[in-house]
Amino acid sequence: MFLYSPRKKFFVLGSPGVGKTTLIEYLFEFLKKYLSDFNFLGFITKEIRESGERKGFKIKILDSEEEYILAKRKNFITSKEFKNKPSIGKYIVMIENLDKTIDILEKKAKKEKNNFFIIDEIGKMEALSLKFCNFIENILHSQNYLLATVGKGESLFLKNIRNFEPAFLCEVTKKNRNFLKNRLKLEFFRKGKLIVIEGIDGAGKTTFAKALYESLKRKRIDCILSCEPTSGPFGKKIKEFLKKRNIDPQKLRNAFLKDRLWHVENLLFPALEKGKWIILDRYYLSTLAYQSSQGLPFKELLIENETIAPIPDLVIYLDLPLEIAFERIDTRKERISIFEKENFLIKVVEVYKKYLKWFNYLIIDATKSIEENLKDTLKFLNSKFKGSFS
Repeated sequence: MFLYSPRKKFFVLGSPGVGKTTLIEYLFEFLKKYLSDFNFLGFITKEIRESGERKGFKIKILDSEEEYILAKRKNFITSKEFKNKPSIGKYIVMIENLDKTIDILEKKAKKEKNNFFIIDEIGKMEALSLKFCNFIENILHSQNYLLATVGKGESLFLKNIRNFEPAFLCEVTKKNRNFLKNRLKLEFFRKGKLIVIEGIDGAGKTTFAKALYESLKRKRIDCILSCEPTSGPFGKKIKEFLKKRNIDPQKLRNAFLKDRLWHVENLLFPALEKGKWIILDRYYLSTLAYQSSQGLPFKELLIENETIAPIPDLVIYLDLPLEIAFERIDTRKERISIFEKENFLIKVVEVYKKYLKWFNYLIIDATKSIEENLKDTLKFLNSKFKGSFS
């Protein structure tokens, strides 16, 4: 999950009015309850309304009565008040109040350890403050966690935030905002474990996944075995698509997303909440590797998949030389698909190797025997998850 992954920056994206602030507030209350070891620092940006009309925005410092006006609409402010002050659209921005907020947060951060920053939001107004920009830059390049909403402005600063790597990115919409409350809690607290088996065609993922599942069952680990595409309604359509010579990448992309959402809601969520271990044969890393190699934009694939799909606790990558993979594929009776062509698989391996480091991962040699790899994997799992087999 995110909390124990190599990624420590968590950005919530979305258009104005979709509920980003509401989601952040919900997560903040959840985090305070379950992550008592952290010192939470930051602020929430609230609308100022009178008689149902929005007159501006105010900054409320977390767990404090302190709040400051961030911006006021021009028609609710005197010309003297906004003299020499910057503006964004209809609003005059009170940079001095934002700077004062940052001063407060910086002083608090120096006094505490294990800081977890929550910032709502990093947007066009906030980007006008050099102090704020420097504050965020310092957090980005620190080992502190950061949970922030990010606006859609086109300034260089905001573009750099959205393009920061590695970061977890999630996009809120009016349609998914209620779903995201439960989905995102699993990135900070989950009872179960999600172990994903990945690798190119011919690496032996399905065989290894089954063997690992059986080994864990013998050790009395409460676990289940699953795969993607699933056997659900959308998974069946994907399997039909894959039999065709010419596959429309966009149709396949949409089908995988629907199948993955079905899988998350019907199996992954319930199992993780009950404390089960899930051994999963392929997951969204396959989508990132295979579909980006087809020419689809990696960043879009990443955002839309991680918005719905929990980050694995561990990715086990079966590493197999391409020449051996092709030998294994050639012995199959089935017709070779587009995803098993040599040039294509070369691209797939490059994507896997580049982005594995964004996850907790274990690379195993797929040329070794299953028995040898199982022994090494079980030893690693026991060490990684603190004596789960004791």
